[in-house]
Order: sequence, then structure tokens, then C-alpha cells
Amino acid sequence: MAAKNEEAANVMAFDALYTTNEIQKFKVLLPYIEPSMQKHLAVYIKYMELQYTMKYVRRHPFQISGCSIPSDEKPDLRSLCRQLSLYSTPEEIRQLEQFQNMLQTMETMQEMTQTMSALQELFPDLSAAPPFGSDSAFSDMEGAESAQTGPFSMMDMMMNMLTPEQKAMYEMFRQSDLNDSSDPESQIL
Repeated sequence: MAAKNEEAANVMAFDALYTTNEIQKFKVLLPYIEPSMQKHLAVYIKYMELQYTMKYVRRHPFQISGCSIPSDEKPDLRSLCRQLSLYSTPEEIRQLEQFQNMLQTMETMQEMTQTMSALQELFPDLSAAPPFGSDSAFSDMEGAESAQTGPFSMMDMMMNMLTPEQKAMYEMFRQSDLNDSSDPESQIL
């Protein structure tokens, strides 16, 4: 329960920033108002919040403290998914879980790629020959140079372990990464 309260803190901080004590009093009074008038009061409360928010933003045009992540910090997408799940329908929660699984798959692929690179650096002669002998199912890479057969064979083996959806996602991210590395501006950063 503490985790949910912690994750909802951003929402509560936002709500507290864009309201006044007067507006909060109306919210407290809402259940005590005649039922036929409650919807009108609810609209009026939201209208007052909108007016106050617009005035506040005009008076404080700078960035809201605590409402953005530092530009040098990598966003924690898993935490974001957990926070969004608090306010999501069961179908949206399922989609967020799928997204988290995709993130995990991509992290695993990245770790495997880094491990492969490290192994290739440690054992450069492994890349000169197929890992399982000449009759290996992974050694028949047409058009590949013999020095590249080893690493490509390992990558093929890893790719065969993925589901079609994971393969498609990997290819999408790989293409994105290749496009980024060919962009001169990305190399400067």
C-alpha cells in the first residue's frame, strides 16, 4: 500500500499546486449538497480550478519544480507504467504490462549484445570460425565473410529464441539505433 501512496504522490502534488483552500472547501461540501445540485457544483469546482490554473501559469511561466525529470537522467519507464496503472482500466493495465515485458526483452537483448561484444573482444579467434563446427546449423550465412560468421551465428541463435513480436520489436529498435548513429548530430551529443 505504501508503494501506491508513493506513486500517487505526483498526482496529489499536482492537484495541491493547482487549487486553493476555497476550492477544497467546495469539494468537502459537495456530498452535503442536494443531489440534484451536486453536478452543477462539480462543474463549478472544475471551472474554478481551471481559472486558478490559468492565472497560476501566467504568474509563474517557468518550469514547475518537481514536474519534470532532469534532462541528463534516463526516465524510469517501468515506474511510469506502475504509476499509470493506478488510474487505468484492466485493458490499459494489460497493455502497460505488455509494454513492460517489451522493455524487459529489449534490455535482455541489449545485455546479450554487450556480452557478445565483450566475448568477441576477449576471444577474437572465436569470430573466425563457427562455434559448433562446420556442419552447424548456424554456420551457413550466405555472403558473410568468415571472420563475421561467429558473431552473426550467435545473433541468429539469439534471434531464434525470440517470439515474432519480440523479433519485430528488436528490428524496430535496431533500425532506430542505426539511424541515430548515422545522424551527425547524434554523434556530437
